[in-house]
Amino acid sequence: MAELPDDSRAAFGMVLRRADTYVDEVVRGSSDDYAGAYACDTARHTAVNTIIASAKRYEIEPFASMTLPPRKGFDFEKFIEFKVDLDHYAAQLALDNSIRSKRDAVAIEPKVKDRLRQHVHGIKTLIDQADMPEPLRAVLHKRIAEFEAALDKPRVNLVALAGTMVMILAGAANVATLLDSPVLQKLVVTIMTTIGEAKAVDEAKRELPPFQPPQALLAPRPPNFSRPKKAGNPSTGDLDDDIPF
Repeated sequence: MAELPDDSRAAFGMVLRRADTYVDEVVRGSSDDYAGAYACDTARHTAVNTIIASAKRYEIEPFASMTLPPRKGFDFEKFIEFKVDLDHYAAQLALDNSIRSKRDAVAIEPKVKDRLRQHVHGIKTLIDQADMPEPLRAVLHKRIAEFEAALDKPRVNLVALAGTMVMILAGAANVATLLDSPVLQKLVVTIMTTIGEAKAVDEAKRELPPFQPPQALLAPRPPNFSRPKKAGNPSTGDLDDDIPF
């Protein structure tokens, strides 16, 4: 769970994908007998449990207000009903996340990327020279590698880039020589300023509309919707009163 994004909607979307993958793997690996059917139903119930629990934590409605159905009696049909509604909301989440991701991702000029790489290399040198526990040094190196990898993409998510830099600074704060280093502070400020300038330039080129908060997720059916009655069996004379012709 450590790799889940900080954004609640993006994190919930990742939980949905993992739950879907988990159910699919269990179903494909299960036998066709009673034991296999039980394993599949259990996996589906576990997925629903995880989704509702995650929705409560991230405050994603309407799932945050749902009650977990009991395991007894939970079968394929009940899961499908839940999944149909879930897919409707998941599509809206995916579109919202895509819009926000495109807004946050910008094209950075190669010379600006090179300047950022030089500053990051300076931070890496300071980390290598500082006296600190090796596990902490390894964590900081990992963060720097993530920063450098992000710069290699055609469009860079500047929010994630800035977040990575904050995590590097937070880790360095545990090292006295780095905490008091004016060189490190200057490098970090320069990097954050460069990131902000790159985003301003990109937004001016793209003429993005004003930022709007995510819209509320819409239900797949109106509140007063009632499911149509199942047609009766003609062979038994059990026919609906309403004849469509």
